[in-house]
Amino acid sequence: MNPPDFEATRTDLPIDVNPPKTEEIRVGIRQIKSGKAAGSDNMPAEALKSDIEVTTNIIHLLFKKIWEEEQVPMD
Repeated sequence: MNPPDFEATRTDLPIDVNPPKTEEIRVGIRQIKSGKAAGSDNMPAEALKSDIEVTTNIIHLLFKKIWEEEQVPMD
């Protein structure tokens, strides 16, 4: 019995390996459903959405720090 003939897997996949852009974060915040229970961080969606620009900037700085240091800050 002959093995099946498979095509080679692509290795040039279009994967973005850069830190998230502020617009991507802003879109993500807007997509969070309101009126749901807060997660383990006790941060309700309404708090994140109350000032999307401030929230976006804070999260962007946090993600940038994590990206550059390759670890989650403890403070």
